[in-house]
Amino acid sequence: MKNSKIILVSYAVFFALLTYFAVSLSDAVLSMRAIDLADYMLAGFLPLKNIAGTVIAVATTWFLWAYRQGTYRSQLDEVIEELKKVTTPTKDETRVTTISVFVFVGIMIVVFFVLDLIWANVMLLIY
Repeated sequence: MKNSKIILVSYAVFFALLTYFAVSLSDAVLSMRAIDLADYMLAGFLPLKNIAGTVIAVATTWFLWAYRQGTYRSQLDEVIEELKKVTTPTKDETRVTTISVFVFVGIMIVVFFVLDLIWANVMLLIY
């Protein structure tokens, strides 16, 4: 693994996002009971929804990290290698592209204006 730090950070970000959504899911599921268990405190200060959401996030992240024989890690490594090949355009390339887009848009404005005039006159003749 060439990009182990990037992969580790991406899994950490994935874990943080997954924890947020898993806690929301746990809150929704645990609140459906006749007795609202979502805000039930464990050890006096930890809501049950936070513990359940963290457990879901840990299990999912661990499954993706370890269980699949590194399949996801190798695919993520390949994605990072491909992203390193991406280059940004130079100022000259950006300028030429911008000018060509403006010219094309100007030409199309004229073409649609002329077509609209022609169509309007054809409609006046028909009606």
